[in-house]
Amino acid sequence: MPILESLHVVAGVLWLGNFVVTGIWATRAFRSGDERLRRFAVREILFTDIIFTLIFGTAVITSGLALASDLKIAPWQTAWTRDALGIAIGSGVVWLAVLVPLEIHMERRAQAGDDAALARPFLAWSIVGWAVTLALFSIIYFMLAKPV
Repeated sequence: MPILESLHVVAGVLWLGNFVVTGIWATRAFRSGDERLRRFAVREILFTDIIFTLIFGTAVITSGLALASDLKIAPWQTAWTRDALGIAIGSGVVWLAVLVPLEIHMERRAQAGDDAALARPFLAWSIVGWAVTLALFSIIYFMLAKPV
C-alpha cells in the first residue's frame, strides 16, 4: 500500500501544482504585453493542461478509489471521501465543459494572430481556473482531517 499511497500523493502534487504554476506563468505572460509570449503561453496552457490534468487527475482519482477499496472504505458513503470525489469529479466536469473549450478558443485566436481577442477568454479562463484550483485544494483538508 505505501506504493499506492505514494502514487496518490505524487499524482495529487503534480495535478494541483500544474494548476497553480500554469495560472501564475500564464498571467505573467499575458501581463507582459508581448504578443509572441502570449501565443506561446496559450499553446502551452492547452498542452500542459491535457498532459497534467488528464493523466494526473485520472491517476489521483483512480489511486484514491483503489486506496479506499484496500481500506474497506465505501467512497460514496463516507463523508470525507464522498466530498473529495464530488469536488474532483465536479472540477473535471468544469475542466471539460468550460476550461478546455476556452483553451481551444484561445489557441485558435492565437494561431490566427488575433491577440486582441485573447484578453476576454483568458480572463474567463483565469477566474474559472482559480476557482477550480481553490476547490481542489480543499480536498487536501478532507484527506488529512477526514471530517465526519
